[in-house]
Amino acid sequence: MNIGFIGLGQMGGGMAANLLEWCKVNGHTLMVLDLNAEAVERMVEGGALHGQNVANVAQQCTVLFTSLPTAREVNAVALGDEGIFANADALEVWFETSTNALADWDELKAVAPDDLLLIDAPVTGGAEGAAAGTLTMLIGAEPLVLERFESLLSAFTKKRVVMGPSGAGYVAKLCQLHLNYLVAQGIGEALMLGKRAELDMDTLWDVLNSSCARSYVVESYVPKVLDGSYDPSFTLALATKDMRLISELGEHLTVPLTLGDTVFDSYRDALSQYGDKAPHLSIVRLIEEHTGQLLRSNAGGPERTV
Repeated sequence: MNIGFIGLGQMGGGMAANLLEWCKVNGHTLMVLDLNAEAVERMVEGGALHGQNVANVAQQCTVLFTSLPTAREVNAVALGDEGIFANADALEVWFETSTNALADWDELKAVAPDDLLLIDAPVTGGAEGAAAGTLTMLIGAEPLVLERFESLLSAFTKKRVVMGPSGAGYVAKLCQLHLNYLVAQGIGEALMLGKRAELDMDTLWDVLNSSCARSYVVESYVPKVLDGSYDPSFTLALATKDMRLISELGEHLTVPLTLGDTVFDSYRDALSQYGDKAPHLSIVRLIEEHTGQLLRSNAGGPERTV
């Protein structure tokens, strides 16, 4: 079986690398494609085939995965004469693992070939989970689909959950991200309360991480604030994009997102100040610059004037 993978970024690169190892063991072929030639070359050196272009991947593969930044890129690979839909000769299933808007996905499904199954399958667990093969996949499809592809999906996921019919995977991912970004801003505020009261940041983090406040965000994000890196594995532009999708979903489902709207405004403020490529935890820099104090571990971090 030929398997295609388009998008070899922070998340896609790790997923594709684990999928390649699965293909080697199980006698399948992996074709990869990305605008970053170096990312493609690394995979080819490991045994993958260069997909050359979207049309070729769609023509040659039975199963396709995509991991792309926004709906714009998803639409770009799907539509047009050189896109997936116009060239899905052998393609049976498309797993779309990005974070996307439900409305955009519905529009694509409406124009997809009848014999091509589109599955929203966003993943969560961060770049470290992608590299380790321990992601959780949130699937919008019938349970039988999961049974058919269980072994394949286990190549880069630890847990696979059917959330409901098509679109349910995207909604579940946005629910998860909603809490993620609320807590991301919350840790900045909580740490600054401690800082202003002259608490030791390392001790406070240890308390937060061993109390009712404990979460993935606290465990993983606080050290990346305290070392001054603000987690460069994910950009502020992508985080703000996610918040926009969450806001739009709230409007679509008529759910008031009082906290979400406030945090969305903060992300937009941070984006305007620090730019698209800034690390996503630059949201905490707004708090640091407002108070004139850095949140840093006793071990230190990159020097920067507030």
